[in-house]
Amino acid sequence: MATGEAAPEAVSTDVQELLKPIQEAWDKVEDKYAVSSLAVAGGVFLWGSTGMISAIDRLPLVPGVLELVGIGYTGWFAYKNLVFKPDSQPEASM
Repeated sequence: MATGEAAPEAVSTDVQELLKPIQEAWDKVEDKYAVSSLAVAGGVFLWGSTGMISAIDRLPLVPGVLELVGIGYTGWFAYKNLVFKPDSQPEASM
């Protein structure tokens, strides 16, 4: 056994301890087919959305425009809610 490696028994015990709550939760699920289908659909949606975001990011003007929109919204929010907030009252009267 090389230096720094854990014993196989310790690793399998740790894995079993990690998987035990997951296995118990899975055993409590009544409709395993629906949960599995939702998990697969969520994975497909996540994969597709990352591809779509990557495709939008490669368009010439879109990233710059979205960055300007974000900066503008941040400035508007700070101006409206942080800089001049005339209707704020101290909460000490509670």
